[in-house]
Amino acid sequence: MTNDAETSPELCKAPLFYRQWEIVRDPSKFINVLIGEFGDFVYYRGLIKFYLINNASLIKKVLNETHRNFDKNTVIYNRFRNAFGNGLVTAEGSHWRRQRKLIQPSFRPKSIENFFQIMLSSSNESVKRWADFCESKTTFNLTEEMNLLTLEIAGKSLLSDGFNSAARDIIRWTQVINKYSAGIPFPIISKKWFPAPLNFKLKRALNEYRSFISKTIEARKGNELGEDLLSIFLGMRDEETGQSMNDDEIGEEVLGIIVGGQETSATALVWTLYELSHNAEVEEKLLNEIMEVTNGDQIKFSSIRELKYLKMVIQESMRLHPPFWFENRNAMHDVELGGVHIRKGSMIAFSRYALHRNKNYWEDPETFNPDRFDEDSSRVKNELQSSAYLPFSSGPRICIGRHFAMMEMMVILCSVLQKYKLRVSSHYKHKVAINLTMEPKGGLPVIIERR
Repeated sequence: MTNDAETSPELCKAPLFYRQWEIVRDPSKFINVLIGEFGDFVYYRGLIKFYLINNASLIKKVLNETHRNFDKNTVIYNRFRNAFGNGLVTAEGSHWRRQRKLIQPSFRPKSIENFFQIMLSSSNESVKRWADFCESKTTFNLTEEMNLLTLEIAGKSLLSDGFNSAARDIIRWTQVINKYSAGIPFPIISKKWFPAPLNFKLKRALNEYRSFISKTIEARKGNELGEDLLSIFLGMRDEETGQSMNDDEIGEEVLGIIVGGQETSATALVWTLYELSHNAEVEEKLLNEIMEVTNGDQIKFSSIRELKYLKMVIQESMRLHPPFWFENRNAMHDVELGGVHIRKGSMIAFSRYALHRNKNYWEDPETFNPDRFDEDSSRVKNELQSSAYLPFSSGPRICIGRHFAMMEMMVILCSVLQKYKLRVSSHYKHKVAINLTMEPKGGLPVIIERR
């Protein structure tokens, strides 16, 4: 790590339309090429103009000053709004403040304990079901299995009886929304009315989802409210106005939780197990901790904080494979960034994938090394890296479900690793699919055996 890591890099302008075609083929690689060619502060001019930053202090400034100097009124987030509506992910101004204030208490560390048993029982059911894969030595798609598991947890957290027969439909809707949202927001093509095949698929998926959630909400209104998230949403009232969320607002928030929470957790779990299958020493050290803390029994809520190495493993996995890999903001007015005058309406973008592998902040960044997150032995390093590590973002728009997601991943990994040893199939050829999330292309084929 260099001493000048926190100094602002000089702005470099890329040539007009520089390698524009690559942004469609592989946007993550395109951004890495820009950084490699022009440095950590780049002005790109093409069909879409943007400032690309790969410097921790500049990124921290943009995220921390969101709502003051920057917001999400970009062409990319406008495309997201076509899919997500005006939920927490995309909302701005007074509507965002109201929704965040209403929903945030449900996702505080003390509140998420209510969902622990759902996570544990759902994990146990998956572990039992995988016994058939184990006995028959069948290769199965871990991505598909993790999506089903995290969707079941999301379903039972949102609706006490889960999504039931709608689960497969929800995964299909999520995949369409994910693919659409990751599309490059070129002019005209990004308009909802443009007759593109993906636009038709999105419209159909959203119509099906709205029909499903409308019927679900209507059915719940006729019954006594319970303790699941849908009941909490229906019972929420603004302290100042006494106003509740309407059905459309609830539907948008539920969709945001499904797409923004379920798939990201599933993707992070897949990558974590992928890395463990390639790092035997880390896996052994982790298993020893799990067995020592749990004594071979099921994990308890009170034991989660003791699983320090498990948390480090997840953190390192999300460093190398951040589920939401790309972020962007709009300059609300003329503003200074790194000594450069940025005009109102300019887009500022950064890649978590690139930042998390920036050699200015990370020693040997391509290596999977959970020990780099050992707070006891690396406090100074972690302080420097804190603004270079943003899997859940930072500032006012930090992910509201981060505590839920971390507990969910820890419970699932603990439950799986206690029972099975996973290995990636020898037939797997490593390629990454770039959508909203970055995941193994075509899923991750694995084989399991009992411990």
